[in-house]
Amino acid sequence: MRRNLLKIILYLSIAGVLFAGYLTISKMITGVCSFGESCPFLWNHPVCIYGLIIFFTIMLSTIALLMYPADKLAKYTQLYMSILGVLFSGYYSYQEVFNPICGKYCHYQLGLPTCIYGFVVFVAVFVFVIKSRR
Repeated sequence: MRRNLLKIILYLSIAGVLFAGYLTISKMITGVCSFGESCPFLWNHPVCIYGLIIFFTIMLSTIALLMYPADKLAKYTQLYMSILGVLFSGYYSYQEVFNPICGKYCHYQLGLPTCIYGFVVFVAVFVFVIKSRR
C-alpha cells in the first residue's frame, strides 16, 4: 500500500516537473508566459521556476523512498517540500484569482491561471504524502 502511494506521489511530481518545466522554459526562451497569461515574479524570476524546483525535490525524495524506504531525510524532505508547495502555490493562486496582474481583463487559455493547476497537484501530493506516512 505504502509503495503504491509513493508511486502515485512520484507520478504526480513528474507531472508537476513537466508542467512547471514547460512553463519555465517557455518563459525563458520566448520571454512571454505560456498560454498568454500574466506572469508573477519573485526575486526577478518567474514563480513557475520555484514550483519546478519544489516538484523536482519531491520527485527525488520519492525516488529515494522507493529505493530506501527507511530514509528519514527523504521522508522529511518529501513532507516539508509538499507543505511548501501547497503554501507557495496557494499564495500565488490566491493572488492570480483575487488580485490578478492583468486586472479584470485576464484571459486564461486553460480556463484558470496555471498557478491553480500547480496548487491542485501540490495539494494532491500533500494528501498522498500524509497517507503514506500512516
